[in-house]
Amino acid sequence: MIIQEAVLRYNFHARPCAYFVNQTSKFEANITIVRGNRSGNGKSVISVMMLELAEGDKVKIVIDGNDEEEAMKKVVYLIENSLEKDW
Repeated sequence: MIIQEAVLRYNFHARPCAYFVNQTSKFEANITIVRGNRSGNGKSVISVMMLELAEGDKVKIVIDGNDEEEAMKKVVYLIENSLEKDW
């Protein structure tokens, strides 16, 4: 299990959530995003959107599984870089 914090660099509305989940779903590991006292499955659009993530929010990322190191690199990259061109 790997745990890391990251700061969101953009608002997580429908398009970025869908792109985020599309990318995280490629990993075998379980991915959990935690904001405050709420957590969500990082592979579920609804779960991620329910966290109501906004630019500047600090989140904790918890990843557990065979490809957790590769998944963590990708998830942190997705959270800390505005990927508007990819949505």
